[in-house]
Amino acid sequence: MKGSLGKVRAHYWLCFAALLEFASGQLAFAAEAPHYEIEPCCELCPETQLESTYAGGLGEFNKLIAGQDGWLFRSKTELLTQMRSSPEGYAQLRQLRDALQAKGVELMVVYVPTRGMVNAQMLTPAVRQSFDVELAKRNYLEVVENLRKQGIRVPDLTPLLAQPASAEKPLFFKRDHHWTAYGAEFTARLVAEELRKFEVFKTIPRKEFVTQSKGMGMKLGTLNGALNKICGYRYASQYLPRFSTEPKEESTDLFGEVEAPAVVLGGTSFGSPQYNFDGFIEQYANVDVDNRSVSGGGMPGAIVQYLSSQDFKTHPPKILIWEVQSYYDLAMPVLYRQLLPILANGCDNTAVTLSQKVALHPGTNQILVNAEVKEILNDHYIADIQFSNPEIKELQSTFWYMNGSKENLRITRSREVEADGRFVFRLNDGITAKGRTLLSLEVEMPQQLPAGLEVVTRICPRTDKINSELQAAAH
Repeated sequence: MKGSLGKVRAHYWLCFAALLEFASGQLAFAAEAPHYEIEPCCELCPETQLESTYAGGLGEFNKLIAGQDGWLFRSKTELLTQMRSSPEGYAQLRQLRDALQAKGVELMVVYVPTRGMVNAQMLTPAVRQSFDVELAKRNYLEVVENLRKQGIRVPDLTPLLAQPASAEKPLFFKRDHHWTAYGAEFTARLVAEELRKFEVFKTIPRKEFVTQSKGMGMKLGTLNGALNKICGYRYASQYLPRFSTEPKEESTDLFGEVEAPAVVLGGTSFGSPQYNFDGFIEQYANVDVDNRSVSGGGMPGAIVQYLSSQDFKTHPPKILIWEVQSYYDLAMPVLYRQLLPILANGCDNTAVTLSQKVALHPGTNQILVNAEVKEILNDHYIADIQFSNPEIKELQSTFWYMNGSKENLRITRSREVEADGRFVFRLNDGITAKGRTLLSLEVEMPQQLPAGLEVVTRICPRTDKINSELQAAAH
């Protein structure tokens, strides 16, 4: 009876807390955080520990576990001990760095340690026994060292791991996978220190910035929301300050030409305005930062979108900051398979070997055939596919080769990524067998298609292969 009464009381206080939040208008900002008393709810419901619970749209929250003082964690992403990459992944990153350098762009990777590593002291003793935080830290640092061996600048974020989980200035939210503005500011200071080590940074004009408080922000929390969907109850929202950064002195030249910022930030939702990560970098580095982060785009979203943009093609930055969460697999072959030919502008600046335009219908469409049996080897060529409707965000394709083998490739753009209907990629992913001659290319289209949808497919040589062959011939 006592247990039942406790649950009723807990749910009563949750409803009361929800009413208080509603009364405050659910505003993004408030003068100060509301104060109310709430009894802790119950243990997480048993469903949170079932794999089947996360089979739908909750896969990124697998599995929710309770920490101390109302903290929630995702065991499969935030309690990782093995950071993921491979020799192939590091080699692809080095090729990306080299391709950017060829365009006068220096690459910095901000490799953010997991929330479980940073806030391990908020795990319960039982969870701490199964999560080897010291092993996780060693493996994290090993990845950082391997990135530096590729000639990629990576700021030292280990001071994040030495910070206590301060109640006044926490680096991460209790029930959300993002960092707080305090965490963003702490990291931005470390990023600014690394920026100053670039030789090219000395050529970037300095500017003073001022950061101001914008009141209190309410954060329900992504993990908290997942808990509510699974168990039917949740914790209260968390309130923390928000900030914004502006130039100390605005330019008075209203009609003059505005120079594109020399530093660009591309990353995940950790770069969204509510955390002011780009603003804090501006404040501590004293340079303009163009924030091209994409919320919901994951590791590839922002970098693919920005490198594909006209802005990058016409005004490439001097430094590109790529914020990457360490629970992502750095050896993401589909990503580099796209990035490297995107940097070469696809087939725009190269002689096209094969081209075909096709009207599309639902189901399987053969969009290209190598009828003349040209020697199109998969490790020497790229495909450049342009749909007539820019809103097409998924490519589900199959390559057929002369030896009878085939390969399936699926590329998906998130909803938040700005669409252009174009997909550029290498025919070979760097892992499968080389030397296969392309026979045909098919795409699978959904039942509901825009009227009159067409696609133009071009096949052209990889510029890196052309350059290496020219260099070999010269010697």
